[in-house]
Amino acid sequence: MELLGAIDPQGRDEDYEATSPWWLSGTPLEAEHHRLMRRRSVPIPWDQTTADQLTDAERARLAGTWMRRSEAEYLAVSTFSVLAIDLTAARAPADVLSLCLRAGIDEIRHAEMCLRMAKIYSGKQNMPVVKMSSLPDDPKRPKLHQALANTMLVSCVSETYATTVLSATRDLTTDPTAQAVLTSIYSDEVAHARLGWSYLRHAIEVGGQGVIDAAAEMLPRALRGVANVVEKERPIGEVTPAVRTHGLMTPAEERIIYATCIREVLVPGFQALGVPVGSALEDYGDTWAHAA
Repeated sequence: MELLGAIDPQGRDEDYEATSPWWLSGTPLEAEHHRLMRRRSVPIPWDQTTADQLTDAERARLAGTWMRRSEAEYLAVSTFSVLAIDLTAARAPADVLSLCLRAGIDEIRHAEMCLRMAKIYSGKQNMPVVKMSSLPDDPKRPKLHQALANTMLVSCVSETYATTVLSATRDLTTDPTAQAVLTSIYSDEVAHARLGWSYLRHAIEVGGQGVIDAAAEMLPRALRGVANVVEKERPIGEVTPAVRTHGLMTPAEERIIYATCIREVLVPGFQALGVPVGSALEDYGDTWAHAA
């Protein structure tokens, strides 16, 4: 999984500025918030955007995309909060807990940056739509299996795919601002993916075959959950060559990336840990990748 080690996620942005000041409390808490948000791998050159070179339709398409991204990142704040509860109930190691809680802080940073990007294209200071994460919950499961199942869904599968699609999107992005934002988010997602794979290994060491069986049972559900996001309808508007340079690819391209991620990263990763992958390669092979 060389992809997961490509960027050091521990950097700090010493040139940090308030990203979305309209989304702050106006209280002394702001100073501590800015300290937390300063942990970024790259500074964001907000003043170097080339958005003014786009047509109104292209700007609208990008505004819709970055707004949807902000909503997904905001949803992920609650996702990692719920996951932290599962991990705490399973007596997860302290380093797993701290990294999970830090991931929630990272997602706030991501939501802020995506909101700022949406404003660049739309000129409007919008707020993300409030949605709360609802992870699978089976009270009959052992706590270890419950925590492992949702860590697989949230981190092993979803965040690992996020690193692949962000990396590919960043490679075609030439707008300096969009590229820096994608790089910053990508560097955090690397750490979020590592969290899942590390906990999976730990859980197998603690729980043995029972954990492996629980992981194998959860894998099809986790893969389908991310596939549902990939298949989701996109904002209206053409993905023109100019739009692509601002951090956007087509849904067809994303399907191919997900299928490739399953084949080259996820399946080998689970197999290396002894987790059966069932029909994953058949379910998300060429037929699925080129279905749309």
